[in-house]
Parts: sequence; C-alpha cells; structure tokens
Amino acid sequence: MIEITKNIQFLIPRFYDLYTVCHTHGWKNLAPFSWSDDNSSINFAVRVDDQSLDISARQINNKLKVTVTSHSKPNDKTLSYIKAVIKRSLSLDEDITGLYQKAKEIDASYKKLIRSGAGRLLRAPTLWEDAAKTLFTTNCSWSLTQKICRTICSEKFIPATPSGAFPFPPPDVINRYSSDELKKILPVGYRNRYLKSLAQVFSKEQSLQNFGSDGMDYSTAKKIISQLQGFGPYATAHILLLSGYFQDVPIDTVVVSYLKKVHRARKPSSFIDRHYRKWGEYKWWGLKLEKMLNRQNRLE
Repeated sequence: MIEITKNIQFLIPRFYDLYTVCHTHGWKNLAPFSWSDDNSSINFAVRVDDQSLDISARQINNKLKVTVTSHSKPNDKTLSYIKAVIKRSLSLDEDITGLYQKAKEIDASYKKLIRSGAGRLLRAPTLWEDAAKTLFTTNCSWSLTQKICRTICSEKFIPATPSGAFPFPPPDVINRYSSDELKKILPVGYRNRYLKSLAQVFSKEQSLQNFGSDGMDYSTAKKIISQLQGFGPYATAHILLLSGYFQDVPIDTVVVSYLKKVHRARKPSSFIDRHYRKWGEYKWWGLKLEKMLNRQNRLE
C-alpha cells in the first residue's frame, strides 16, 4: 500500500520543552501514544477523514518538526485539521503567561521550572479521547487503564496506520456498539454504560470538540463536564485541567499518597484548598510544580 509522508514545522512558544510536556502527565504511556528515547520524539496515531495517520514529533532547538504518514495525500482541509490536532496534543497554543507570573510571585524555584519547560502537558488529539481515557482511569489500576487503551486502539475498532498502529476510535465508531457489546470486547467492567453514554454525547454535540478553547468560564465548563454520566469530582477535575482549567485538583490515590507522605495531610480535599489557595486559578499546577521540586525535578 502507498505511503505518503508530509513534513510540517512549527515554531515553539517561549519556555517550551517537548520532553517536559510529554512527561508531565501520564498520557504518553497510553495507546496510541509512545515516547521514543532514541530520538526524543512523541509518536501517536490519529483518525482523520476516514484515514488512519501516523504522527511523529521531535523538538530541534526552537522548532517542532513533525512527520505525518498516510496512505493518501491529505487535502488542504485535512492538513489544516491535522495541524490543529498537533497543536492541541502538544500544547503549542497554550498561554502560560498567567501561570508564569504566579510562579514568579510565589517562589523563584517555581519560576525556574516554568522557564525550563514546565507549565504545559500532553493531551489527546480530541477532547473525546481525553474524556474516554479519563473514564478508563476511574476506580482501577494504571495497568488496567493501559490494557483498556491498548484494546480500544486495535483492529477491533479501527483500521491501522501505515506503521501498523491504531488510532483511538472516534465516538461514532464506539456508538455503533451497545453497552453490553462494549463490555464483551473491552475490559471496561461497569464503565461500559458510561462509555456508551459518552460516545452518544460526543457523537451529537460537535461543539464539545472546541471545549476549553472557546473562552467559556470555569463555572460553566465545570457544570457541563459534571453532567456527563460517570464523571464525579475526580473525573470532572481531570477533564477540566486537560481543557485548560486548573482550579481543581483531581484527587486520586497518587495525590493522596503524596500529600500524606510530604505534608502528613489527613484530609486531602480541605488541605489542598488551604495549602494551594495562593495559586488561585492554577491550583493544580501549584501541586504539580511542587511535586517536581520535591522529586528533584524528576517528571512522571
């Protein structure tokens, strides 16, 4: 089968570091993402206009060099969408001015972290994929989350890219299955009903794809996400931070363990509200940057 390669180049914003972006959040460890230490690149697959594409990005000085491989030449409209997907996933348009100013106010060590590349995080190409993966992280082990993602990114649902990788299937593909069928195919357990409901919502509400980039206020955004079936406080906060709203901290076992170990916090929620209040709308980043410093800047 024919393979067509398209090279795209982006100028990176100030204080940008691809390695840090990809290692600040756990998404790089979930299919269809993979990080290569050999050439410091992030690789993933996307589904665009009924095509499964390979995307590979690496940073060279102040430029991000991206290779897109497909089975047929993308037209201008498709290429424009691909560029938008890359910018979203790699946080190329993320404005961290406010976070940087807040970090400067609080402590020079936080300012230094931002200047070295902290302040942005890897996201999925679409909010749908971010939402589904968030659902897969609720009430289960990380190894099970990885297994669910590997299974859904497979030939069971979607054609392969030229490299043989499989994109995360779009919501309309998942919506073709009943909740019972999804439970048989995927190791999602009780989440089958929530995944089906989520696919239905995203198949109907196309406006959700611009969520987080349309200037919506935090309270409205939180209300919309919290109304999704299966999205309690943790999942809602997680989707919000992936959409650029950092006011809430998704409290999971990792966060609880960290707060107990470092701060001896007995009540994580009230402690977070009190201890990270000074970060204002960047409360999650306050916790994340602190974790980076406490681990000698080792990133997850």
